[in-house]
Amino acid sequence: MDSLRRRSISELSLRDYCLYRAICSELEVLEDSIQIDGQSGGHLLELAVAMRDRRLLVEWLRELGYPPSSDLTDSGITPELEEQLIAHGSDW
Repeated sequence: MDSLRRRSISELSLRDYCLYRAICSELEVLEDSIQIDGQSGGHLLELAVAMRDRRLLVEWLRELGYPPSSDLTDSGITPELEEQLIAHGSDW
């Protein structure tokens, strides 16, 4: 899946940067939702949907050749965590 070279933020066009930032923002929202639903233990469907959406957004970042979300924010998903999410996502 990583056959496409991932660009740095400085290499993104304005259009690509805006899409990258929107994806990263949604990943942050999903991370917060996963943390809250995971701690409360009550909303399993919402937790499963958020985890699936997070994996799909990570796949999209990679397919578009965008940098990992950790390049934009300190709380973003690192390349190592991306690998784990994608590996576990194929188990579903």
